Amino acid sequence: MSNGQNISLFTKWSVLQILLGLGALGVLAAKLIYGLGTVTNLSDNWSWGLWVAFDVGVYIAVAAGGFSLAAAVYIFKWESLRPLVKPAILIALLGYTIGAIGIFTDLGRSIAIVHPIWMWQPSSVMFEVSWCVMAYLTVLFLEFSPNIFKALKAETLARIQHFFLIPLVIFGIVLSFLHQSSLGALFLITPDQQPLWHTPLMGYLFLISAIAAGLAVLVFFYILASRSWKMTLRTDVASKVGLGIAWVLALYLVARFVELGTTGNFSAFELDTFGWLFLAEVGLFMALPMFLLFTKLRKSANWLMFSTSLVFLGVVLNRLNVLVISHAPARVGSYFPSAYEILFTVGIIAGAMFLFRLAVKYTPVFSDQNAGLPEGSTQTEVSAS
Repeated sequence: MSNGQNISLFTKWSVLQILLGLGALGVLAAKLIYGLGTVTNLSDNWSWGLWVAFDVGVYIAVAAGGFSLAAAVYIFKWESLRPLVKPAILIALLGYTIGAIGIFTDLGRSIAIVHPIWMWQPSSVMFEVSWCVMAYLTVLFLEFSPNIFKALKAETLARIQHFFLIPLVIFGIVLSFLHQSSLGALFLITPDQQPLWHTPLMGYLFLISAIAAGLAVLVFFYILASRSWKMTLRTDVASKVGLGIAWVLALYLVARFVELGTTGNFSAFELDTFGWLFLAEVGLFMALPMFLLFTKLRKSANWLMFSTSLVFLGVVLNRLNVLVISHAPARVGSYFPSAYEILFTVGIIAGAMFLFRLAVKYTPVFSDQNAGLPEGSTQTEVSAS
């Protein structure tokens, strides 16, 4: 099935997602009424915490699967990956949407989110990031819009959008390269970071790790959704993406260790809190899944889910380390997120998952699942050869 007709909107999991999403909206309302100090443990000394790590670090990184798959299929003509393009664009759209909501919430004065539109600061990295995020969110909606048009039977609008598809994809790739790397390059101005995370290539490392995270989340949720909703599972396609993730991780790890060695920053490694966080990040959550994905284990859906979940956790830990934890040496006191910060983070992700369910049920997100298969194939899982 690819039209979502067998998907139930209200199950025990979807109801939980709705409740958590409503909880996130409650935290948002409390923040807007009473301010950050009421719902967070942030302070002038610790001005960035859990929210900003997820808002500009994790959600934006997860969305990188959208431009990666769009480039692979529409620009490089890798038609074998077509079954995953629409889900990738949907995940990217949801990632940027909750990222924008999160940034709006995380700002001390939320209304200031619109200031970059007319208050131009061309020399500011965050100004460039703001405009790129606004533009790319628009591009993602336009890329996904044919699914809405087809659901509404607006074929004329779908044909018009198709005419502009390639320019949209190219524009989206350019925007993604700009702001994904700029988010990392921003920390070049914070030399008081723990040296294991303060390196000249941070911009490039952010971009590379974002591609790995985006593809990993795509594969994980694709397999989970296909099994949960009894749709065709293209393990043959997912395994190819898994191999791509392995090569991206290899590039990331080589670049990071070469840089740590040439800058001398690796001399800061000790078996202290920072050292164990570093080992967990690059060893358990990056090197291990890389090796697994380079082997034939990637042809197993179960091993793909395990490996990609590790990759996602690795990038989450990296963003927490870079944006928050590595700044501890220059901070007074300590920081731990409040219950409201945790509820908002979990709730906004749960809300996005419910929106994914809605989109799959009412739009043809998985309509390309049988692309490349013999006509009339009724297999529920197509294994990698």
